[in-house]
Amino acid sequence: MLAFAVDSTYWQQRVAYEITASLDEPSGVLSGNVRITYVNQSPDTLRDFYVHQYLNAFRPGSRWAAVDSAEQRVRFQHMKDPDYAFERITSSTLMGAASKPDYPDAPDSTIAHWRLPRALAPGDSMTVQIEWQARPSTLPRRQGRRGRRFDFAQWYPKVVVYDRYGWEDHPLYPAGEFYGEFASYDVTLDLAADQVVGATGVPVEGDPGWEKAAVGGGRIDYQRNYYDARRTTHACTASPGRKCVRFYADSVHHFAFSLNPDYRYEQGRYKDVVVHVLYQPGDSATWGKGKAVQNTEVALMWLDSLYGKFAWPQITNVHRIEGGGTEFPMMIMDGSPGLGLIVHELGHNYTMGILANNEWREGYLDEGFTSFQTGWFFETHGAGPGYPSLESEILLWDVDRWSEPVSMVSERYRDFATYNTMIYEKGQLFYEQLRYVVGDDVMREILRTYYARWRLKHVDENAFRSVAEEVSHQDLKWLFAQWLHGTPTIDYELNNVERTRRGDGKWQTTVTIDRHGDGWMPIEIGDADTIYARTSGQPEEERVTFVTGRKPKRLVLDPKQRTHDWNALNNHEPHGIWPFRSRAAHATTRFDNPTKNPSRRDGIVNSLLPLVWFNDYGGVTGAVQNRSNYLGRFEKNTTQLSYGFDPDATHPFGFYARFGNPVSHPMPRTDASLAGWYVEGRAGIAVHSDRSLRRHLTFGPDPHAGFDAIWMAVSDLGYVDRNLWDNAGTIEAGPWFGTTSTRQNGEEVWKTHASLRFGVVYRNPGAGVQSSTRYDIEGFFRPTIDVSVRKPFIGKTKLGARVFGGAYLAQNPPPLQRRVMLAGADPYETFTNPLLRSRGALFVRPDFHYHAPGNADLRGFRPDLGGRWAAGLNLEVTKSLLQHEGKLLEDLSLEGFTDAGIVDSLAVPSSAGHNYTTLYDGGVGVVTRHRLNELGWTMRFEVPLLVNRWDYAASGTDQRIAFRWILSLEPTF
Repeated sequence: MLAFAVDSTYWQQRVAYEITASLDEPSGVLSGNVRITYVNQSPDTLRDFYVHQYLNAFRPGSRWAAVDSAEQRVRFQHMKDPDYAFERITSSTLMGAASKPDYPDAPDSTIAHWRLPRALAPGDSMTVQIEWQARPSTLPRRQGRRGRRFDFAQWYPKVVVYDRYGWEDHPLYPAGEFYGEFASYDVTLDLAADQVVGATGVPVEGDPGWEKAAVGGGRIDYQRNYYDARRTTHACTASPGRKCVRFYADSVHHFAFSLNPDYRYEQGRYKDVVVHVLYQPGDSATWGKGKAVQNTEVALMWLDSLYGKFAWPQITNVHRIEGGGTEFPMMIMDGSPGLGLIVHELGHNYTMGILANNEWREGYLDEGFTSFQTGWFFETHGAGPGYPSLESEILLWDVDRWSEPVSMVSERYRDFATYNTMIYEKGQLFYEQLRYVVGDDVMREILRTYYARWRLKHVDENAFRSVAEEVSHQDLKWLFAQWLHGTPTIDYELNNVERTRRGDGKWQTTVTIDRHGDGWMPIEIGDADTIYARTSGQPEEERVTFVTGRKPKRLVLDPKQRTHDWNALNNHEPHGIWPFRSRAAHATTRFDNPTKNPSRRDGIVNSLLPLVWFNDYGGVTGAVQNRSNYLGRFEKNTTQLSYGFDPDATHPFGFYARFGNPVSHPMPRTDASLAGWYVEGRAGIAVHSDRSLRRHLTFGPDPHAGFDAIWMAVSDLGYVDRNLWDNAGTIEAGPWFGTTSTRQNGEEVWKTHASLRFGVVYRNPGAGVQSSTRYDIEGFFRPTIDVSVRKPFIGKTKLGARVFGGAYLAQNPPPLQRRVMLAGADPYETFTNPLLRSRGALFVRPDFHYHAPGNADLRGFRPDLGGRWAAGLNLEVTKSLLQHEGKLLEDLSLEGFTDAGIVDSLAVPSSAGHNYTTLYDGGVGVVTRHRLNELGWTMRFEVPLLVNRWDYAASGTDQRIAFRWILSLEPTF
């Protein structure tokens, strides 16, 4: 292979592999011998030599396995022989001298190193001879084996790239893929005679089994003479029942192959590129009848139009063991024949295969690139642009500061999920933004020039950027810097518009634009149907003037939503008359479907819903509720106006309003809200903040910390249940902390929540005082904590356990509404639910036994019981009888439960005269989980058969053991 320089500084090494290998199917072990010819075309003198042994990643002790353990994935770290993969060098000779390798990253053994017997000067060459054994793992990951099916990838001692950074001796991690020297491969495989094989390269000798496996007629084009590869001078020495198949490939940086005696074979062609498709016997309806062949041809046609002529003679598409897809030169291994998957993976033969980037150092140059061309393919073929959904997802990563620079080395991302999102999706978005900046025609010219100049060479960011700048005649360093090396946010505001009618009848319009974000993009100015101007977007304040034949309508910045401006609400021209002028974007108002929470990229969604409920004092109450949100993340507001129709109600009007996460004050990973109300005899204000402290989105604990403050006062005693509310108010505030942790692939869930509240209580009137202006004021301290776990238990059951402790610390007993409740939630916690809020509401009627979980959760007892302190233990064992994930009824389980607690004798008097009382209950129930669209809920019907203080039981029975029932629409914990 010759290395043609693109400029005077470019070089790449020259490598040739001659491999003979024999596969023993029962053990899964392949034994091989490779002769490597290595020519040093670098300007440096080399004193070391390295090879990759990638199969050693898929076994215990590897860096890959260590990362899996750290990110709570169970794959290779606990595998036993003979299931794990390995690649073992049994002998090696360098420059004629026998030598054993060392492993600099031990215990990881994916990099083998030798010290050369003598220095290898520039222009000099050497020969390396290695014998080795290799075995794929039974758990497939970019390779694998299952019965007589084998997917061999990265299976031989692969020369490490030596480039301008030096030796790229990089262990294999889950994040990041491969990097190889362009080389020629002469590979002879000794296989079982009935095996069907697909591989990189062309079969120059031997029978790959395609004729036997062929579906339909037609001549098979083996392309045996494509490379004019010399014939072997010796006959294949395969034993009876076996065969030798020799493949040859040139100007590729890897050789992969797949075996299966049951493969079916179909052939196609795009121009002079032969298409080979190998699929399973049961795949006829999906892969067969030319479907996979046609999809592969369509992908080749698209990529040819985008980049240029395919660099190699053939492409082989096989149905691999694993799902998803993996790319290799001249070969793609796919888990399905879907057009999108094939376009994506075949695209890698261009970006990765022919334009050979370092996949772990700059992964966006292949994964982001091929994701971009796949999206462009579907957009071109009528599926509509994928940009809006892609951009909206990345937007939330950016504003919550989860994003990391796209250009990072793969294993330095915080976790695999971040790597995937940045390299694939935000990498794709980078190319979309480049396309927006330069335009479609110039983008196509960039791709074709880049391909023509750098095909069959190693590429990097500088190579691509230099072509992009040359073709577009633009300085694009700012774009590459922002999108690849930083994580800026972009926000423009249309501050002012001035329209003037000129003497010639035309309109001159001047727009003032403010840039609030730390990033920028060219920004368009338009109205509903016309783009009038485009500006750089770089100045912090910019005035743009344009002239039009007609008076522009209401103007908006970025009408096509292509600048990644996270806040589109300030992009619209202010309108209205002072003081009612508004910059608000178009708001959508809809009838609310409580099971869905739709959002829009360019405006607020308002969802209106009429509501009706009942209570004893206000009677039938009607209300109108509005929910709103922007992006599902900001402006999460709820307003509710209500009216009680009972003529005797003294305060029939009510309102409740909560405003959350305003776009004017974005706080990453934080929810904050301010609420106020005057409804059903209570008035109040509440402030809530919730800061996520989690370090990883897909694994590990999910800790949250926050601060709550609330003022709640009783303003009309007619509405309240006097067993739950005193004529009093509190002002209280304090911090809280909670965390959720999962183990055993999510089967075991731990939750913890602790809060501290400091406050004052005021009562009106005080004891023995008739004046309505007298208040008794007292300070108090109210701490609570609960810890719970749900985990697999014996006999495929699940065990749930929870402990709770809470206290109200003050000189005098608490007002009824601030007691630590025994059976469930306290009145402050149930206040926002109109079915629980007031006396005689549906769920708190004397004949209806509803359980609102919380506090000590002694569910068999009355919900109005509470005292100064309580400690509780809740145990549940459930057995699932029916599971249908994603259905209306997702799960049906039988339940057995018991609750026990020690409580303040103020709540339940002690029969022994103590200052504490011991309580317990137990029973059985049915628990169902439901889902409708985005709304999920749990329903519990429980029968607390046993209650030790039955005179305080929820249903008021007079026996220790009796039939009682409670209903809930929430899980216990």
